[in-house]
Amino acid sequence: MKILWLVSWYPSTLHPFDGDFIQRHAQAAALFTEVEVLHVVKDSKGIETQTIKETVHVNEKLTERIIYYKPFKTSIQIIDRLLSHLQYKKICRAALKNYVVKQGKPPFIHVHIAMKAGLNALWLKRKYNVPYILTEHWGGYLPTAAPNINDYNFIYKYYWEKIITNAMASTYVSDFLKNHLMHVYKVDNCVLIPNVVNTDIFYPSPKLPYDKIRFVHVSIMTYQKNTEAILAAMALLKNDFAFELYLYGPINSSLQRLIIKLGLQHEVIVKGEVAQPILAKLIQQSDALILYSRYETFGCVIIEANACGVPVIVSDLTVFHEIVNEGVNGFFVEGENQVALAEKLKQFILQKNTFDKMAIASHAAEKYNYKKIGQQFADLYMKLYN
Repeated sequence: MKILWLVSWYPSTLHPFDGDFIQRHAQAAALFTEVEVLHVVKDSKGIETQTIKETVHVNEKLTERIIYYKPFKTSIQIIDRLLSHLQYKKICRAALKNYVVKQGKPPFIHVHIAMKAGLNALWLKRKYNVPYILTEHWGGYLPTAAPNINDYNFIYKYYWEKIITNAMASTYVSDFLKNHLMHVYKVDNCVLIPNVVNTDIFYPSPKLPYDKIRFVHVSIMTYQKNTEAILAAMALLKNDFAFELYLYGPINSSLQRLIIKLGLQHEVIVKGEVAQPILAKLIQQSDALILYSRYETFGCVIIEANACGVPVIVSDLTVFHEIVNEGVNGFFVEGENQVALAEKLKQFILQKNTFDKMAIASHAAEKYNYKKIGQQFADLYMKLYN
């Protein structure tokens, strides 16, 4: 059995970290069944192509087909968006037709992130009577998210609902997200399949002697991640403890200015976006990871840190209680309260040696490894196929 994946987000040469958690899901599933990923990417600046370019990468049972296209431009924004959407639709549907001609109709396809790959799944279902599964990660369904689904126009919301409610089955990365969407869209046949951690990269390693506490924060540095509050809490600590905070992710100019304003130039080290093997080496040498998000649907960096034996300090979100046990693999702290965060960081510094790092790593590796998650996808595929 071969499963065709239609993905809205996926790593490419233009966006190497976009949807990398979906790629890890694909790698896990491909341990048990053949998977072909189809992803269509807009190349606005013509970096990869001036027209259309297709790349195919095959690694054992996983085939990744990435199609780049340069959109037509008229300098009128609304028209350019429409033309780009029409190009995307035409290219994706042509690729799907070609797949059916060469390989036959798949038993079903697997959509990752409803919008906008799910639009093509609806078309394939209508044209070829091929059903689809939906896996969702997106945090924009949550009412606390900014932006969220309610910020889109009624046409988008109509098709979002259509994609979700027409899926033959759905998987979600957390019970929190699953229960929310089951309530909002009145869907059933939903299962939990969490994100995955690459234990070949993220594993415990002896920590080298160091005279400072080392914290790490990994995120896209947007409103969701609340990095500003982490910096504010660090400013409250700087006169009492010797520490460093490593920031991994796209740093914007406002964060750079805030670091200077708070006098944290010597404590905060900005590293930008890096590949996972590089990130893992730094996490292994850290004392704790901080993730002080305003909302989340999972939290991949939590299980990556835990797989290295590193505890986490996280905002007290319902979804994080599915991953973190207080005092066992991390600490919770009240959200939107930089003073409370600073106090929790102090508590961690005083108690950091009480964490059993090998037990933390063992639990994360057992629960979120590639084989465990890949088997869950394979079991779902066989259940639906039979």
